[in-house]
Amino acid sequence: MARKKTITNNTSTSQRTVAEIKEAYDRIKKKHDEAKGLQLRDLQRSSSKTISSYDRERIRTFLQAPGSNENNLRNAARYLYYRSQIFFRIINFYASMWTLNARQVIPNYDLTKTFDQTKALKNYNDTLDALNIYNVQNNIYEVLVRCYLEDVCYSLFFHDETGSFYYILEPENCKIIGRYYTGDFMFAIKMSAFRGSTNQSLIEWIGEPLTSMYKAYESTNEAWQLVPEEYSACFKFRRDTIDAIIPPMAQLLQQLAGLNDLEDIQAINDEASIYKLLVFPMKILSGAKDADDFEISPDLFLKYFDKMLDEALPDYVTAAPMPGSIPEVISFSDSAADKDVDRYQQSQNNILATAGGGALLNATMLNSTYAFKMWLKEETSFAISSLMPQIEGWTNRMLIYEVSNPCRVKYFPVSIYTIDEFREKFLESCQYGYNNKIFYNTLLGIDEKATLSMSIFEVDVLKLPDLLKYPLSSSYTSNGQQDVGRPVEDDSEISGSGERSRNA
Repeated sequence: MARKKTITNNTSTSQRTVAEIKEAYDRIKKKHDEAKGLQLRDLQRSSSKTISSYDRERIRTFLQAPGSNENNLRNAARYLYYRSQIFFRIINFYASMWTLNARQVIPNYDLTKTFDQTKALKNYNDTLDALNIYNVQNNIYEVLVRCYLEDVCYSLFFHDETGSFYYILEPENCKIIGRYYTGDFMFAIKMSAFRGSTNQSLIEWIGEPLTSMYKAYESTNEAWQLVPEEYSACFKFRRDTIDAIIPPMAQLLQQLAGLNDLEDIQAINDEASIYKLLVFPMKILSGAKDADDFEISPDLFLKYFDKMLDEALPDYVTAAPMPGSIPEVISFSDSAADKDVDRYQQSQNNILATAGGGALLNATMLNSTYAFKMWLKEETSFAISSLMPQIEGWTNRMLIYEVSNPCRVKYFPVSIYTIDEFREKFLESCQYGYNNKIFYNTLLGIDEKATLSMSIFEVDVLKLPDLLKYPLSSSYTSNGQQDVGRPVEDDSEISGSGERSRNA
C-alpha cells in the first residue's frame, strides 16, 4: 500500500514507504518495549523554571506587533495561566470538554467487490486494538491545554502494547513546515539547540527519534530536522495560518493583567486599612510662655516611649508622641478601598461576560436552560471546530503505520455538554430503523470492543437472554401507552421565570 502523500516546503525530505516506516518503527519500538516505559528525566539533575511577570502595559506593547512578539505573548499567556484563576479555569473549561470516545470506526467497503468478511473483521479488530492503545481521549488533555494557551502544541507520540502518551516539546525550538494530507501539521526541531549538556542528556534519556535527528544534524549541518511522521503530533488552533503563532485568547491577556494589577492594589489597600496610629500627647505646662515648655522632659518621655510602649504594641499598630493634650487614634481605612473592591468586581464581571467559559464561571449571566444550552453549543463549536479535524486526521494517519488496511475513524463534534442531546437525537433515529448499537454505546463512554465482548459474554457464556426473560421497559418494548396530561413544553418555549416555576 502506498504511503499517504504529504505537503511540505522541505524538498530534501525523503519519501519512505509504509514498509520502511514500519521496519524503523519496529526497531525503535523493541528498545522501548524492553523497559516498558520511557524515562524522561535525569533524577541526578535538578532543574527549576522561572516565569517572568507581565503587566498590562507590556502586553499592550506585544499586541501592537504580535508577529514579532510570539515568544513574549506565549510567555505572558503562561504567566497568566499560573497567576489568574479565571484564565486557568477558562483554559481548563475548553480542554476538558472533549469527548473523543464519541466516534465511529468504519470498515473499508468496496461496493464493486466481494466483501471479505474475514479480512474486514481482522482489520476492524486491529484498528480497535490500536485505538485502545492510543487512548486519545485520556491523553489529549495536555495537548489541548497547550493549543488553547499558546496556539500550537509540538509533541512526540510514543506508544507500545501497554499504552501511549504525548511528549510535549518546548516551542522555542520547533517550527511548522507543512501539512500532511490528513490535515495535521508536520514540524521540524532545531537540533543545533541540543548541543548543550542539558539537552544532550534529554536526547540520551528519550532516544529515538531525537538520536537519529541529532546525528543527521551533525552529518549534514542542517539545524532544522523534520520529525519522523510516525512520531509527529502537531496541532494548531489558528489553523488558517502557519507563519503566525498567536495565543487564541491574546485579546484577553491585557484585561487579565489589568485585573491582576487591580487585585494587587486592593491587597495593599486591605493591608493598609488595618493599621492604626496612636498619638500620645506631650502636655505643655499651664501658663507656659514657650511652646516647648512640657510637663515632662521630652528626653524622659522618649526614654519610656522607646523602651516600653513600642514593645507592647502589635505589628499593625504604631505610636508617635506629639504636642497636645488629648490622645488620638488615627485609622487609614476609608471609602477608597471599597471603591477599589467595586472596580475589581466590575472588571472581573466584564471579563467573564466576554471570555469563553465566562458564563460557566459566572452562573448569573444566563437565566434559562435554553439560553444555557445554546451558549454551550456555541462554546463547543468554538473549542473543537478547528482542532477536531486535525486530531481525526492524525489518528487515521497513525493507523496506516500499524494496520495493513485500517478502518476509518470519525469523531463526532460533541462535548460533555452537548453529547446528551446528540445521543437522544441518535436514539430517536434508531426508532425508524437506523440502528447502530455499537456507535450508541460509544456515546455512553463504552468502546467498541467492550460492547462486542460483553454482548458475546452475556449471550453465549452467561446466557442472560434465557435467565432474564423480560427486558427493561422502554419506548422500544412498551405497548404504546401514552402519558396522561399536557405535554411538557420545550425549554426554548418558556422564560427563565417559567422554568423556575416548573421546577418548583
